[in-house]
Amino acid sequence: MENEYKEVVLKEYPKFTRWMKGQQIIGVGNLILTNERLVFLNQVELSSRQIEIWRKLLEAGNTSKQIDFTLTLHKRNFEVPLSSVISANMSRYCLLPFPRPYLRISYKGGSRDKEKTLGFMFTISLLKGFYQLELTIVWVWIRVIRRALKAKQSGIGR
Repeated sequence: MENEYKEVVLKEYPKFTRWMKGQQIIGVGNLILTNERLVFLNQVELSSRQIEIWRKLLEAGNTSKQIDFTLTLHKRNFEVPLSSVISANMSRYCLLPFPRPYLRISYKGGSRDKEKTLGFMFTISLLKGFYQLELTIVWVWIRVIRRALKAKQSGIGR
């Protein structure tokens, strides 16, 4: 029997992740980190046919195929292979009078392996904000991404 490697979701922030370019918000959706890639999925409304395909993929239980399918649902969905990620850091979005923290990912991309940057801001509900700060959410994401990078480089999990 062949030892099949499975893609596993390590962290997900559903619905309220804002993809940023500079100080501008480009999209709103889900941010997903797996042991293979970082994926951003814009919010979409599915047709009945797409829902049926999604149900079949859920029943099959193959995370990799589920993510591949969802990437096709919106032209601005994207993925960054973990092997391309250089660093994960925290920056601040200057919304006066209170700057907000956001996740900044540096990675190698494009035809020339040029360094590029992605920004993600996590929005939390007012009620949840009373006991959990955006700062802690960003910091937890940074730690999880760094651990995933370290595991990927050392070959753990394969």
